[in-house]
Amino acid sequence: MMRRDKFERDMAKLEAARLHTQQIMAREQEKINRRFEQMQEKLERKAGKPSVSQQRIIEAALELLKEDGLASITLRKLAAKLDMQAPALYWHFKNKEELVDHMAEAILEKEFVTLEPRTDDETWQDWLRNHMVRLRRAMLAYPDGARVVAGAHLYPAVTLAKSLECGLISLSSAGLSLKEARQIMTTATTYTFGYVIEEQAAPTDEEMAQFDLSEFLAPYPHMAQALGPDDSDRSAAAQERDYLAGLDYIIRGSAAE
Repeated sequence: MMRRDKFERDMAKLEAARLHTQQIMAREQEKINRRFEQMQEKLERKAGKPSVSQQRIIEAALELLKEDGLASITLRKLAAKLDMQAPALYWHFKNKEELVDHMAEAILEKEFVTLEPRTDDETWQDWLRNHMVRLRRAMLAYPDGARVVAGAHLYPAVTLAKSLECGLISLSSAGLSLKEARQIMTTATTYTFGYVIEEQAAPTDEEMAQFDLSEFLAPYPHMAQALGPDDSDRSAAAQERDYLAGLDYIIRGSAAE
């Protein structure tokens, strides 16, 4: 019996040692994997591309943006969504501003999978109109999308730089000077940013239902006369119609000049 007990104790010690060794090996393997991940991320950053881990964080941030807008994106909420510690996010992005820049690039990339200058059978006016419609559509895909994109830096939001470059090529190849092309592109882009920011910040139908517009406009007779019956239409089609009307003013004015 004593020999049996001793054998069982020895086997238990051996099993404990085996488990302990496995735990040590697992921790070491985790460290090795992490070192390789860090090396990979450094190489990807040097190449100007988000790492796999960064892309995962960006997509999670875009999901939060779609759910509740830009104000909902905090490092604490993002870390909870990713099931990780908030300080770990700083390894991938030095601050929220850098993350938002990468979000802007991701938003633009989803729309501008292809980004080409105009062809010979296309006028610069048609190219510019179509291009700006795509820019507006990209920003409308996310709540506060315009605020994210309009505030982004040209790096890492490189699609903004590509957009300007394509515009300069498309307009200058039609006979405009580079200065004229730059001014037209800048004006149309800024108009699109501002329009969509206002569009996305507009009061909801519920808020408008509680607002007496006629009473508000009583001290502003010219504004009241300027508003036509179609101006109460808040549908997506009406918003696009009004956006295009303003854009056409820019295009026609630029062509006349």
